[in-house]
Amino acid sequence: MPPSQSQTLGSMSQSQTSPTPGGGDGLFANYKGLEGSFDEFLDPDGSPRPTWQDFSERLRGLGKDGLGLSWRRGEELLRENGISYNLLGDQSQNKRPWNLDPIPALMSESEWTSLSASLVERAHLWNQILKDCYGPRTLLNEGLLPPALLYSQPNFNRFLPPVNGGGNILTSYAVDVARSADGTWTVVADRTEAPNGAGFALENRIILANVFPETTHKLHLIRQAAYFQSLRATLFAHAPGGNDEPKVVMLSPGPADRTYFEDAYLARYLGITLAVGEELTVRNDRVYLKTVSGLQRVHVIYRRVHETVIDPLEVPTNSQQGVPGLMGAIRSGTVSVINPPGTGIAESPALLPFLPAISQRLFGKDLSIPSIETIWGGQEENLLESLPGQSALLKEAFGLRLRPPVQLDTLPVIQRESLVARVNASPSSYVVQQQMNFSHGPVWTGSQLESRPLAYRFFLFAKGDSYQVMPGALVRCASSTEALPGLSLDHDSGSKDLWILGEKENPDELQTNQPARLSIRRSTGALSSRSADNLFWIGRYSERTEFATRVLLEIVLAMTDDKTSELTPLLATLRSFGYLTGAQIKALADSPSRQEILNLLRPVFFESASKESTGDSIPANVGNLFRLASLSRDRLSNESWRIIRAHGDLVSSSPPHTLLSMRPILQKALLNHSAFNGTCRENITRNQGWLFLNIGRRVERIHWLLTLINNLMEADPELSPSSLETALSINDTTLTYRFRYRGSPQPLPALDLILFDPANPRSLAFQLKELDRDLRNLPKEDQASQSEVPRFAHRIVLRAMNYLETELLSTDDETSEAAELAKLRVFLTDLQDKMPRFTEKLGWEFFTHVEFTNS
Repeated sequence: MPPSQSQTLGSMSQSQTSPTPGGGDGLFANYKGLEGSFDEFLDPDGSPRPTWQDFSERLRGLGKDGLGLSWRRGEELLRENGISYNLLGDQSQNKRPWNLDPIPALMSESEWTSLSASLVERAHLWNQILKDCYGPRTLLNEGLLPPALLYSQPNFNRFLPPVNGGGNILTSYAVDVARSADGTWTVVADRTEAPNGAGFALENRIILANVFPETTHKLHLIRQAAYFQSLRATLFAHAPGGNDEPKVVMLSPGPADRTYFEDAYLARYLGITLAVGEELTVRNDRVYLKTVSGLQRVHVIYRRVHETVIDPLEVPTNSQQGVPGLMGAIRSGTVSVINPPGTGIAESPALLPFLPAISQRLFGKDLSIPSIETIWGGQEENLLESLPGQSALLKEAFGLRLRPPVQLDTLPVIQRESLVARVNASPSSYVVQQQMNFSHGPVWTGSQLESRPLAYRFFLFAKGDSYQVMPGALVRCASSTEALPGLSLDHDSGSKDLWILGEKENPDELQTNQPARLSIRRSTGALSSRSADNLFWIGRYSERTEFATRVLLEIVLAMTDDKTSELTPLLATLRSFGYLTGAQIKALADSPSRQEILNLLRPVFFESASKESTGDSIPANVGNLFRLASLSRDRLSNESWRIIRAHGDLVSSSPPHTLLSMRPILQKALLNHSAFNGTCRENITRNQGWLFLNIGRRVERIHWLLTLINNLMEADPELSPSSLETALSINDTTLTYRFRYRGSPQPLPALDLILFDPANPRSLAFQLKELDRDLRNLPKEDQASQSEVPRFAHRIVLRAMNYLETELLSTDDETSEAAELAKLRVFLTDLQDKMPRFTEKLGWEFFTHVEFTNS
C-alpha cells in the first residue's frame, strides 16, 4: 500500500529493521555492485555502510511509491525555479533541464575533515605554482617544470603582473575527485580558471532540503551557508585599498552560454551584480559598469568567462564576452579579477606528473591525494604505448581541449594508424591517462535504485591566508551502469548532492559578528543599462500578451454567439495585431455572411493562440517574456517568476482544437496576468527597476490602446455600438460604462471612458499620467540636469489633456459628433506616431548611450 501524501522521507520511523538490497518495497531489488569498483552504499558483505544505515532505513520505510511521490515535489521545484543547463543557448537545441537525483551521496564528518584538509593542501600547492610561474619562475630554473610545458600553453598570460608576498593568485578553485577500487581518493582534474558548478550544488542542496526537511535535520547535515557568506566576504575584501563600499560584479559569458543559469543564480544569492562584457567599459585604466545613472566604478570582478576572450585588445577574438582594456586595468591595480587571466594553465593535465616532485620541493612531503596516473607526450617517445595492460585515454594537453578523449584499448586499427600520425606530429600536445574504475552508488531511475558510477567536484575559496572548502560537492552520476560520469557540465550526466553527516547537531553556522553598525540605506544601488532594458521589455511583453489574450477571448465569445454584427469589429482588431492583413479583409464581400467571417477567423484564431512560430502569437510573446524574465531573476520576486513559469507551461501544453475548450485556457491565462501584475505592484520595491518595468507596461498599453481605437475608427468611422462594445470589453471597462450610462454605447461617452477618464486605470489618460510621473523619477546625472525623455513625454501628456479639456468635452452639439470623431482620429494617429520616437529616445539615453561621469 503506498504511503499517504503527507508521508515523507523525514517522517519515516527509524525503528524498522535494517534494509537489505532486496527490501524496501522492491526499492533495492535490482541494486548490484559493479565488479572492480568501490561501492559507496554497501560493504563487501552486502550490508549498508555505517554512514548509510540510518538513511537507508528511512528509504526502506518509504518504499518505491513513497520515494516517487516525494520526489515529484522536487521535480516541481526544479520546473518552477527554471533550473536548466544551456538556458538560452543555441536555439536549434532544446533547453536541457537540470538532472538531479533525489538520493544524495553521503559522507561522515570524520572522513570529510580528512578529505577537506587534503583539498586545501592541493589548493596551496597550485597557488604557489601559479605565483612562481608568474613571478620568479624558480620551478623552471630548478628543472622541476619543463619550460616548454609552460610556454607552449595558450592560456599562459605573459602580461599578468606578478603576485608577491602572501597574496593569493588562486582565489577560486575546484577539483574533480573519484574513489579508486580500494576506496582511496584520486584527483582526476583541477579547475583553476573559472570553476563552475557551485551554484548548481547549492541549488541541489536547497531542492533536497525542501523535499526532505526532517531528514536533513535528523542526520545532522552540515550546512553550506557559512561557506557562501565567507565567499562573499572574500570578494569584497579583494577590492583595491581605499574603498569602503566596493562594487563587485560577476562577469558572465551571457545568456547564450550553457552555465548562465548558474551565474544568475549565484550572483543573486551572493548579492552582487551580474554583468556581461558589453556592460563594462574601461576609462583611464579603470573599469566602470554602465548604469542608468551613468558610469559606476567597479572594484572587483568575479570572472566566469574564458581567459582567452577576456580582453580583445590583448588577444584578438571575435567573441564579445570580454572587456576591451581590462588587462590594462588589472596591471594598473585599479581592479581585482578573481581568478585573474592566466590561472587556467593549472588545468592542463600535462602538469600532473610533475606535482609530486614540486610538492616535495615546496612543502617537503607528498600530496595526501595523488593525481590520476598521467604521462605527458613531451617526455615519452612512444606515448600511445606508455600504459601497457591498462585501459587508457588519450587527451589533449593544453587549451580548450575541444576533442573528446580517445579510449586507446578499444580503438579500431584503421583509426589507430591515423591517430599515431597525429600524435607523432606533435607529441607534446597530448597526454595519456589511466582510465579509472569510478566508485558507484545508488541512483533513482524513477522506478528503482540502480548502481551508477560517481565523480565528485569539490569547491574551495580563499579565506585569509588559507582556503575554505564548501561542505558538500556537485556529484556527477553516469547515465548508465556502463557509462562514465561526465566531469564537465557539458556532458549529459546526472547530478547529486553530497551530504556531510555531522556527529552532532549543527547550529546555524552563519556568522553573527557584524563588523560595525550599518548605516540605514533605502537604495539598492544603480541599475545596469542591460537590466533596465530587460525590465522595460518584460513590462512590454507582459502587457502585449495580456492584450492578445483579451482579444482572442473576445473572439471566442463572438464566434460562439449567433450575432454576425459582433464578429465584424474583430476583423479590425485582428488587423491591429497583425493577425489579419488588409487584403484578407478586403477579399470578403461587402456584407459578408457569418460563415464567411468564421471561415476567415477560425484558422487565424488557432494559429495566434497556439503556434509559437507565428510572430505575435501568444506562445511567441510568452516565450519572449520568459526569456527576459530568465535574464532578470535577480530583479523579480520569486512569486513573479513562478507565475511567468506557470504561464509558459500553460501556453506550451497541447492546445485544444475547439473554441469551447480554448475558452477556459484563455481565462486562466488572464488570471495569470492579473496575478503577475499584482505581485509586481505589491512585491517590487519602488526602485529604478520598478520604474523601467512600469514604464514598459505603460508604453505598451498606450500602443495597443491607440492601435485598437485607430483600427476600429478606420473600419467603422461612426463607431457603431458593436465596435464600441468590442473596445469596452477588450479594455475591461464594460461594467463601468453600464454603471454610468444606460442603453447601447455611444461614441463620445465610451471614448471618454476608454481614453480620457483619469480614474480608469486602463484609460489613455491614466497611462500617460503614470508614464509622466515615472519618467520624472528616472535617475539624473546631477540634480541640475533634466533628461530630454521626461520633457518629451510631458509635452505629450499636456497636449492630450489640453485636447480633452478644450476640444472633446467643449461641446454638447450632437450634430458635431462626426466632426469630433474625425478630429479625435487625427489626434490619436499623431500621438501614435510620436510614441516610437519617445521609446527611441528612452533607449538611447538609458539603455545604449551613457555619457561618462566621474565616480
